[in-house]
Amino acid sequence: MNRLIAAVIPGLILVASAEPEPKASPKKQPSADNAPLKLPAGWRPEDPLPFVKSNCVRCHLNAGRELTVPLRDFARSAHDLVHLSCNDCHGGDTEHDATAHESEHGFIGTKMSAHIAACASCHTTESRQFAKSKHYWDLSKRINKDYPVCVDCHGNHDVGRPPADFALNTVCTDCHKKFDKDFPNAAAVVAENDRLWKVLRQVQAKNKDSAQAVPEQFAREVGKVRAATAKLMHTATTVSPAEATALNERVHKLSDSLEEWLRTQK
Repeated sequence: MNRLIAAVIPGLILVASAEPEPKASPKKQPSADNAPLKLPAGWRPEDPLPFVKSNCVRCHLNAGRELTVPLRDFARSAHDLVHLSCNDCHGGDTEHDATAHESEHGFIGTKMSAHIAACASCHTTESRQFAKSKHYWDLSKRINKDYPVCVDCHGNHDVGRPPADFALNTVCTDCHKKFDKDFPNAAAVVAENDRLWKVLRQVQAKNKDSAQAVPEQFAREVGKVRAATAKLMHTATTVSPAEATALNERVHKLSDSLEEWLRTQK
Protein backbone atom coordinates (compact mmCIF):
# COMPACT_ATOMS: atom_id res chain seq x y z
CA MET A 1 0.00 0.00 0.00
CA ASN A 2 1.51 3.34 -0.99
CA ARG A 3 1.55 6.05 1.58
CA LEU A 4 2.49 9.71 1.24
CA ILE A 5 3.61 12.05 4.05
CA ALA A 6 3.63 15.82 4.42
CA ALA A 7 6.36 17.84 6.14
CA VAL A 8 5.60 21.05 8.02
CA ILE A 9 8.51 23.52 8.38
CA PRO A 10 8.00 26.31 10.91
CA GLY A 11 8.95 29.82 9.79
CA LEU A 12 12.13 31.52 11.00
CA ILE A 13 11.55 34.83 12.79
CA LEU A 14 14.38 37.27 13.53
CA VAL A 15 13.80 39.94 16.19
CA ALA A 16 16.09 42.96 16.39
CA SER A 17 16.45 43.79 20.06
CA ALA A 18 19.10 44.72 22.56
CA GLU A 19 18.01 41.86 24.77
CA PRO A 20 16.94 38.64 23.00
CA GLU A 21 13.35 37.85 23.75
CA PRO A 22 12.65 34.43 25.26
CA LYS A 23 11.64 31.88 22.67
CA ALA A 24 7.92 31.16 22.86
CA SER A 25 6.91 27.56 23.33
CA PRO A 26 4.77 26.08 20.57
CA LYS A 27 1.10 26.35 21.32
CA LYS A 28 -0.17 23.14 22.84
CA GLN A 29 -2.92 21.43 20.90
CA PRO A 30 -6.36 20.80 22.41
CA SER A 31 -6.70 17.47 24.18
CA ALA A 32 -7.66 14.59 21.91
CA ASP A 33 -10.98 14.05 23.62
CA ASN A 34 -12.06 17.70 23.43
CA ALA A 35 -10.78 18.71 20.01
CA PRO A 36 -13.68 19.38 17.62
CA LEU A 37 -13.58 17.45 14.37
CA LYS A 38 -14.74 18.72 11.01
CA LEU A 39 -15.59 15.88 8.65
CA PRO A 40 -14.32 16.30 5.08
CA ALA A 41 -16.60 16.27 2.07
CA GLY A 42 -17.53 12.72 1.14
CA TRP A 43 -17.09 11.36 4.67
CA ARG A 44 -20.43 9.94 5.70
CA PRO A 45 -21.47 10.73 9.29
CA GLU A 46 -22.08 7.02 9.94
CA ASP A 47 -18.55 6.04 8.90
CA PRO A 48 -16.36 5.28 11.94
CA LEU A 49 -13.53 7.54 13.04
CA PRO A 50 -10.44 6.45 14.99
CA PHE A 51 -11.08 6.28 18.72
CA VAL A 52 -8.09 8.49 19.61
CA LYS A 53 -8.53 11.95 18.07
CA SER A 54 -4.81 12.82 18.04
CA ASN A 55 -3.41 15.83 16.21
CA CYS A 56 -2.36 13.38 13.47
CA VAL A 57 -6.00 12.39 13.00
CA ARG A 58 -7.25 15.99 13.09
CA CYS A 59 -4.77 17.11 10.44
CA HIS A 60 -4.97 14.13 8.08
CA LEU A 61 -8.76 14.00 8.26
CA ASN A 62 -8.99 17.11 6.07
CA ALA A 63 -5.65 16.84 4.26
CA GLY A 64 -7.30 15.09 1.32
CA ARG A 65 -6.44 12.31 -1.14
CA GLU A 66 -3.78 9.83 0.00
CA LEU A 67 -3.34 11.59 3.34
CA THR A 68 -6.93 10.98 4.44
CA VAL A 69 -7.36 7.41 3.13
CA PRO A 70 -5.27 5.89 5.98
CA LEU A 71 -7.78 7.18 8.52
CA ARG A 72 -10.59 5.26 6.83
CA ASP A 73 -8.43 2.15 6.84
CA PHE A 74 -7.31 2.61 10.44
CA ALA A 75 -10.77 3.18 11.98
CA ARG A 76 -11.87 -0.03 13.76
CA SER A 77 -8.65 -1.80 12.84
CA ALA A 78 -7.00 -4.06 15.41
CA HIS A 79 -4.75 -1.21 16.53
CA ASP A 80 -7.54 1.35 16.67
CA LEU A 81 -9.65 -0.97 18.83
CA VAL A 82 -6.95 -0.94 21.51
CA HIS A 83 -6.73 2.87 21.24
CA LEU A 84 -3.37 3.19 19.54
CA SER A 85 -2.88 6.15 17.22
CA CYS A 86 -0.64 7.18 14.33
CA ASN A 87 2.28 8.22 16.56
CA ASP A 88 2.50 4.77 18.14
CA CYS A 89 3.94 3.46 14.85
CA HIS A 90 5.10 6.59 12.99
CA GLY A 91 6.37 8.55 16.00
CA GLY A 92 6.12 12.33 16.03
CA ASP A 93 5.03 15.22 18.23
CA THR A 94 1.44 14.74 19.38
CA GLU A 95 1.21 18.11 21.12
CA HIS A 96 2.40 20.58 18.48
CA ASP A 97 1.40 20.47 14.81
CA ALA A 98 4.41 22.55 13.69
CA THR A 99 6.88 19.93 14.93
CA ALA A 100 4.74 16.84 14.37
CA HIS A 101 7.08 15.42 11.72
CA GLU A 102 10.42 16.33 13.30
CA SER A 103 12.94 13.53 13.91
CA GLU A 104 13.69 14.93 17.38
CA HIS A 105 10.23 13.64 18.36
CA GLY A 106 10.93 10.17 17.00
CA PHE A 107 9.11 10.63 13.70
CA ILE A 108 10.10 7.83 11.30
CA GLY A 109 7.58 8.49 8.54
CA THR A 110 7.25 5.47 6.27
CA LYS A 111 10.75 4.00 6.62
CA MET A 112 10.17 0.27 6.12
CA SER A 113 12.96 -1.12 8.31
CA ALA A 114 11.95 1.13 11.23
CA HIS A 115 8.31 0.08 10.97
CA ILE A 116 9.06 -3.64 10.85
CA ALA A 117 11.27 -3.17 13.92
CA ALA A 118 8.30 -1.48 15.60
CA CYS A 119 6.06 -4.44 14.73
CA ALA A 120 8.61 -6.79 16.29
CA SER A 121 8.91 -4.70 19.46
CA CYS A 122 5.21 -5.28 20.26
CA HIS A 123 4.60 -8.67 18.66
CA THR A 124 7.60 -10.41 20.20
CA THR A 125 6.34 -14.01 19.98
CA GLU A 126 5.36 -13.68 16.32
CA SER A 127 8.64 -11.93 15.58
CA ARG A 128 10.68 -14.77 17.08
CA GLN A 129 8.68 -17.32 15.09
CA PHE A 130 9.12 -15.40 11.86
CA ALA A 131 12.86 -14.84 12.39
CA LYS A 132 13.39 -18.61 12.21
CA SER A 133 11.44 -19.10 8.99
CA LYS A 134 12.51 -19.31 5.35
CA HIS A 135 10.57 -16.10 4.71
CA TYR A 136 12.75 -13.98 7.02
CA TRP A 137 15.18 -11.35 5.80
CA ASP A 138 17.18 -9.04 8.08
CA LEU A 139 16.11 -5.56 6.98
CA SER A 140 19.00 -3.96 8.84
CA LYS A 141 21.17 -5.18 5.95
CA ARG A 142 19.05 -3.73 3.14
CA ILE A 143 15.54 -3.88 1.71
CA ASN A 144 14.98 -7.14 -0.16
CA LYS A 145 11.64 -7.35 -1.97
CA ASP A 146 12.11 -11.06 -2.61
CA TYR A 147 11.12 -11.67 1.02
CA PRO A 148 7.75 -10.83 2.59
CA VAL A 149 7.40 -8.50 5.57
CA CYS A 150 4.59 -8.05 8.10
CA VAL A 151 2.57 -5.59 6.01
CA ASP A 152 2.44 -7.93 3.00
CA CYS A 153 0.11 -10.29 4.84
CA HIS A 154 -1.34 -8.13 7.61
CA GLY A 155 -1.65 -4.76 5.89
CA ASN A 156 -0.54 -1.60 7.64
CA HIS A 157 -3.30 0.81 8.63
CA ASP A 158 -6.06 -1.79 8.16
CA VAL A 159 -4.64 -4.61 10.32
CA GLY A 160 -7.53 -6.87 11.31
CA ARG A 161 -9.84 -5.08 8.89
CA PRO A 162 -8.59 -5.98 5.39
CA PRO A 163 -10.30 -4.68 2.25
CA ALA A 164 -12.85 -6.80 0.43
CA ASP A 165 -10.42 -7.78 -2.32
CA PHE A 166 -7.75 -9.09 0.07
CA ALA A 167 -7.01 -12.82 0.11
CA LEU A 168 -4.06 -14.49 1.79
CA ASN A 169 -3.95 -16.95 -1.09
CA THR A 170 -3.08 -14.07 -3.43
CA VAL A 171 -0.10 -13.17 -1.23
CA CYS A 172 1.14 -16.77 -1.16
CA THR A 173 0.72 -17.37 -4.90
CA ASP A 174 2.56 -14.17 -5.73
CA CYS A 175 5.75 -16.16 -5.09
CA HIS A 176 4.54 -19.77 -4.97
CA LYS A 177 3.00 -20.10 -8.42
CA LYS A 178 2.05 -23.76 -7.85
CA PHE A 179 0.97 -23.23 -4.26
CA ASP A 180 -1.87 -25.79 -4.29
CA LYS A 181 0.34 -28.47 -5.82
CA ASP A 182 3.58 -27.81 -3.92
CA PHE A 183 2.03 -27.07 -0.51
CA PRO A 184 -1.43 -28.68 -0.49
CA ASN A 185 -1.90 -28.70 3.28
CA ALA A 186 -0.80 -25.08 3.72
CA ALA A 187 -3.00 -24.13 0.77
CA ALA A 188 -5.99 -25.79 2.45
CA VAL A 189 -5.35 -23.81 5.65
CA VAL A 190 -5.06 -20.58 3.66
CA ALA A 191 -8.30 -21.26 1.76
CA GLU A 192 -10.26 -21.87 4.98
CA ASN A 193 -8.68 -18.78 6.54
CA ASP A 194 -9.74 -16.68 3.54
CA ARG A 195 -13.31 -17.93 3.91
CA LEU A 196 -13.22 -16.89 7.60
CA TRP A 197 -12.02 -13.39 6.66
CA LYS A 198 -14.83 -13.05 4.13
CA VAL A 199 -17.33 -13.80 6.89
CA LEU A 200 -15.53 -11.57 9.40
CA ARG A 201 -15.77 -8.60 7.03
CA GLN A 202 -19.55 -9.06 6.94
CA VAL A 203 -19.63 -9.30 10.74
CA GLN A 204 -17.53 -6.14 11.09
CA ALA A 205 -19.88 -4.28 8.76
CA LYS A 206 -22.84 -5.25 10.95
CA ASN A 207 -20.89 -4.55 14.14
CA LYS A 208 -19.15 -1.30 13.14
CA ASP A 209 -20.65 0.79 15.94
CA SER A 210 -19.33 -1.57 18.61
CA ALA A 211 -16.03 -1.18 20.43
CA GLN A 212 -15.32 -4.82 19.51
CA ALA A 213 -14.57 -6.05 16.02
CA VAL A 214 -16.63 -9.22 16.51
CA PRO A 215 -19.39 -10.09 19.02
CA GLU A 216 -18.04 -11.00 22.44
CA GLN A 217 -19.18 -14.62 22.27
CA PHE A 218 -16.91 -15.24 19.26
CA ALA A 219 -13.92 -13.05 20.15
CA ARG A 220 -11.99 -15.68 22.12
CA GLU A 221 -12.26 -18.38 19.46
CA VAL A 222 -11.40 -15.91 16.67
CA GLY A 223 -8.24 -15.01 18.58
CA LYS A 224 -7.32 -18.67 19.09
CA VAL A 225 -7.75 -19.79 15.49
CA ARG A 226 -5.95 -16.72 14.18
CA ALA A 227 -3.03 -17.40 16.54
CA ALA A 228 -2.89 -21.06 15.45
CA THR A 229 -2.99 -20.07 11.77
CA ALA A 230 -0.36 -17.38 12.29
CA LYS A 231 2.00 -19.83 13.95
CA LEU A 232 1.91 -22.10 10.91
CA MET A 233 2.34 -19.18 8.50
CA HIS A 234 5.07 -17.38 10.47
CA THR A 235 7.28 -20.43 10.87
CA ALA A 236 6.72 -21.49 7.23
CA THR A 237 7.35 -25.11 8.13
CA THR A 238 5.73 -28.04 6.33
CA VAL A 239 2.09 -28.37 7.41
CA SER A 240 1.07 -31.98 7.99
CA PRO A 241 -2.31 -33.34 6.86
CA ALA A 242 -3.30 -33.82 10.51
CA GLU A 243 -2.42 -30.20 11.40
CA ALA A 244 -4.35 -28.85 8.42
CA THR A 245 -7.41 -30.99 9.14
CA ALA A 246 -7.53 -30.14 12.86
CA LEU A 247 -7.17 -26.41 12.30
CA ASN A 248 -9.56 -26.28 9.35
CA GLU A 249 -12.27 -28.06 11.32
CA ARG A 250 -12.09 -25.35 14.00
CA VAL A 251 -12.02 -22.51 11.47
CA HIS A 252 -14.89 -24.01 9.45
CA LYS A 253 -17.02 -24.39 12.59
CA LEU A 254 -16.29 -20.78 13.58
CA SER A 255 -17.20 -19.49 10.12
CA ASP A 256 -20.47 -21.40 10.24
CA SER A 257 -21.29 -19.93 13.68
CA LEU A 258 -20.55 -16.40 12.50
CA GLU A 259 -22.73 -16.89 9.42
CA GLU A 260 -25.56 -18.10 11.65
CA TRP A 261 -25.12 -14.95 13.80
CA LEU A 262 -25.36 -12.83 10.66
CA ARG A 263 -28.64 -14.47 9.72
CA THR A 264 -30.11 -13.41 13.07
CA GLN A 265 -29.22 -9.74 12.58
CA LYS A 266 -31.67 -7.29 11.07
